[in-house]
Order: sequence, then C-alpha cells, then structure tokens
Amino acid sequence: MLHRDSRLLVLLLGFLTAVGPFTTDTYLPSMPAIREHFAVDMASVQLTLSLAFVGGAVGQLFYGPLSDRFGRRPLLMAGLGLYVVASIGCLLAQSIEQLILARFLQVFGSIAAPVLARAMVRDMHEREAAARMLALMGMVLSIGPILAPFIGGILQASFGWRASFVFVAAYGLVLFLAVAFSLGESIGHKDPDALKPVRMAETALRLLSSRVFLGYMLINCFLFGGLGAYLSGIAFVTIEVLAIPPQYFGWVFGTIALGALSGYVVSGRLVMRLGLDRTLAVGVGGVALAGLVLAGFAFSGFASLATLILPMILFMCCFSIAGPQAIAGALTPFPRVAGSASSLVGFFQSLTSAAAGMGVALAFDGTPRALAGFVCLMTLAALAAYVLIVRRIPEPERRHVHA
Repeated sequence: MLHRDSRLLVLLLGFLTAVGPFTTDTYLPSMPAIREHFAVDMASVQLTLSLAFVGGAVGQLFYGPLSDRFGRRPLLMAGLGLYVVASIGCLLAQSIEQLILARFLQVFGSIAAPVLARAMVRDMHEREAAARMLALMGMVLSIGPILAPFIGGILQASFGWRASFVFVAAYGLVLFLAVAFSLGESIGHKDPDALKPVRMAETALRLLSSRVFLGYMLINCFLFGGLGAYLSGIAFVTIEVLAIPPQYFGWVFGTIALGALSGYVVSGRLVMRLGLDRTLAVGVGGVALAGLVLAGFAFSGFASLATLILPMILFMCCFSIAGPQAIAGALTPFPRVAGSASSLVGFFQSLTSAAAGMGVALAFDGTPRALAGFVCLMTLAALAAYVLIVRRIPEPERRHVHA
C-alpha cells in the first residue's frame, strides 16, 4: 500500500479528484449533438449537467458520515463501482430522461472520489501541509480539463456523443482497480456513532455554527458556483455563438484549463511562503477581477474568442490558487469529523454549482452575457465572503483545532 508521503499517492488522489472534470468535460463538446439527437431544447440538455450536480450534492451527504463510521476505502470503492455502472447507463440511454437519470447516478457515485480524497488528506496532514498536498493533487486534477475536451471533441467527431461515456466508464474501472490494489485505509479511529441521526445533526450544526468553517466553506461554494456557470455555458458560447467546430472545442477549453494548472503550481509554492490566508486573499481577489473583466466585455458587446479566453484563464488560475486554501481552512479545525466536514463542503459546493449552471441555461440569449454575468456574480460573492467573514476572524481562532 502507498505511503502517505509517496508521490504515487499524490498521483492517485489527484486522479480520483479528477473524476469530476473527466466525467463532465469529456461530454461537454457533445451537448449540442445530444440536444439535436433527442430533439430537445438547451435547458433540457443542461439538466444532464445541473441535476448531476444535485446528485453530487446528495451523494456527499452520505459518503462523509459513512466513511467516518466504516472507513474511507470501502466507501470509495462502492462509489467508483456505481460510477462505472451508471456511465454504462449513460451510454445506453434511449431518451433525454434516461440520460438525465443515468448522469444523476453517475455523479452520485463519482462524488465519493473527491470527498474521500479530501478527507484522506485531512487524515494525514495539517493546515498548510494539507493545502500544499491539495494543490499538488490539483496539478494532477487540472490534467482533466486540459485533456478531456480534446478527447471528447475527437470522440464526438469520430463516433458520436455516446463514445465519451465509454471513455469515462473505462477511466472509472482503472481507478477502482488502483484503489483496490494500492490504497490503504487512512482513518485512525472510526466513529461508531457517526451514523446516528442525532449525532449527524449535532455534527452538522456544530460545523455550520462555526464561523471559521462557514467562512471558508462559502468562499469555496462561490468559487465552484463560478466554475459551474462557466461549464454550463462554455460549449454553447463556443460552438453556437462563436461558431467553433466541436472538434476544436478542446483547444479553447484546454487553453483555459492551462490557467488552472499554472494556478495549482503557484498555489503549492505560495502557501508555504505566505501562509494559507494570504494566499487565499490573492486567489479570491484574482477571481473577482477576472469576473469583472469577463462581464465588462460581454455586456459591452465584445463577443470574441479573446474576450472569452483571456479573462477565463485568469479566473481558472486564481480559482486554483484559492480553492485548496478554502478547503484546507474549512477542514483542518475538525479532524475527528473530517469526512462529515468534507461532505458539507461538497454538498453546498455542488448546490451552488447547480444553481449557477441552471441560471446560465435559463438566461442564455445567444450571447456570452449569461455565462459572464453569473461568473461575475459568483466571484464577487466569494470576495465578499472573504472580506466580511474570514478576514474578520482572529488568527488564533482560524488555527484552533476542535476535538
């Protein structure tokens, strides 16, 4: 089994957190084709994305407490198993309703990977060290948004929309086998009372009543709200508004995703020099600037590839700087309930992503305004959460570990 400081462990945990980007970004180039195949409107196709986020939100409420009780490894394998089966269900779907349901179950299963990977990091490391490991994992994770749309675009052009689900099913199967043969249990003390309703309610109330947890969690939620808005609209803006052929969509998406890779590289180094909170401030300020620039161009009528790509590169870079700090800041004070804390972070993160994504779909008017407007709104909310909550918490309170 892999040691906690092993580079191979970082790679495996990184590829586990990358399940989400690979799952979503591979089929994004096929969304217009899916709409045409099933003869439905954009909002119906977007439900395969937004309701899948809801599936992820629901799943996260289960995996964390279950893993606190039974361990991270068995829950991780169960989630990956469901993910593979549901991916095959997406492949075989004969209606948009069947595809929506299969996508819901697919993400419900897949969400075990990032939730439990984050909990494993907290099991093994403290505040800055945890943020650094999350950033290293993020470097691996960022490979997904770079490669997945290229793969999806090629599969769409060569074989049609169903081919992307063959790819992600195979990806999930490889991860299932890797976990089975190389990943040990990270939790030191399983909590026999973790699943008792009263205990679960007390834990949730305790977490949500902590302004430390709430502040960092809200920043993470709004960051992912911006990401959800971007993912919901990018294929339609690129392919339909800017008339980029689907097979070239990967170049656009992959170029923007390079911002995420650079951000994770910077994040891992910056946190060891500046500390968690100052690094978080840099990232949150950057995403807010990116959102304002993106919206400024969109609402001024300047719809071009450059006015889409350049602000989104800045957004993805600063998203990757801020994200690991927000998660580490929320989880590290609560080592005994790291699974439950990770679940709550992921639950609200997924709901925010789903709401922002659906907002983009409903407001889409054939221009980039809906995408840009919701990205800007979410980034400004993240900045507000930092300024109004996190920055006002005394340093000793942020670092205090609750038993």
